[in-house]
Amino acid sequence: MSRLLRRTLVGVAVGVLVYVVALLVFDAREIAASLTDFAWPAVGLALLLSSINYLLRFWKWELALGWLDVRGGSGGLHEATELSLPRSLQIYLAGLSMSVTPGKVGEVLRSALLRASNGVPFTRTAMVVVADRLSDLIALVLLALLGLLGVSGASAYLPHILAALVLVIIGVVILGTPRLFGGLLDLLAKLPVVGNLAEKARGLVDSSAVLLRLGYLVILSAISVVGWGLECIGYWLILTAFPGVEASVLLCVFLWSATTLIGALSFLPGGLGATEGSLGVLVARMAVGVGESVAVASTFLIRACTLWYGELVGAIALATFMRDPSTHADAIDLDGEAPPESDPPSIDLDP
Repeated sequence: MSRLLRRTLVGVAVGVLVYVVALLVFDAREIAASLTDFAWPAVGLALLLSSINYLLRFWKWELALGWLDVRGGSGGLHEATELSLPRSLQIYLAGLSMSVTPGKVGEVLRSALLRASNGVPFTRTAMVVVADRLSDLIALVLLALLGLLGVSGASAYLPHILAALVLVIIGVVILGTPRLFGGLLDLLAKLPVVGNLAEKARGLVDSSAVLLRLGYLVILSAISVVGWGLECIGYWLILTAFPGVEASVLLCVFLWSATTLIGALSFLPGGLGATEGSLGVLVARMAVGVGESVAVASTFLIRACTLWYGELVGAIALATFMRDPSTHADAIDLDGEAPPESDPPSIDLDP
């Protein structure tokens, strides 16, 4: 079991604990009763929207690989490789199994699998995950600002959203500027514990400068706006499927994007606890006809259709990848040939 997989299991355990505690704190019978007349087709529609979001995110992955010229050898940094779309999709979906790692950083598993499958150096593609997360944060900020336009009394949250935007911009500027990113790594290299990691991360500087170009970042963020917007609609479908609940689409856009942003910036595994807690409190406060039990039930359902659905899809894709005998053999060969600076976190590919 790799370190990434162990951390994912820890995240899953934390998730189970969060939901068990919620059921103990709130009356489980009332939560179940609130689902009696719930319109269950809304869950199917929410799952469909989440699936479309995953395909859009796969498009982002493919665009980033193209900008880095991964298939062509990245200008001589590695051998050219034939990466088919089905294999690329499998690797991308496998990364979803790491959604419950802090900040979803465990999704760098994709880079490890790509190295095992096609020999692409880990450091060449690891920054794809960072660019993906930064563009997601930008999209969530934009959606939250959009939601504010149609929600009375929500302007009090504007300073917090703008503060998040400032943090993201700072991150983009530092990571996207080779001199600043390199200088930061120089400082970190002098520190204990993280010094060795900073030295190994120097291979990320060039990739980061490419992926965080303004034009590329705008494209990635635009796709993220559409993808996260679909999840906002999924939340609206689920929330309004409870009898007596009244909530506008814009309100749900604000609630889902703002609380997902809170979860992302909390750096908790999958935002567990932070997303659920803030969403449950805000929806009960701002939506009409939402009591305590409906707030908890709707939160559980939307998280099941987004976070946990992604975990399931990712686990299936990862299990399929790990059972490929040819990839397993290639991974063993690469383990003996790859230079130290391109070594990913250790992954046992035995089924």
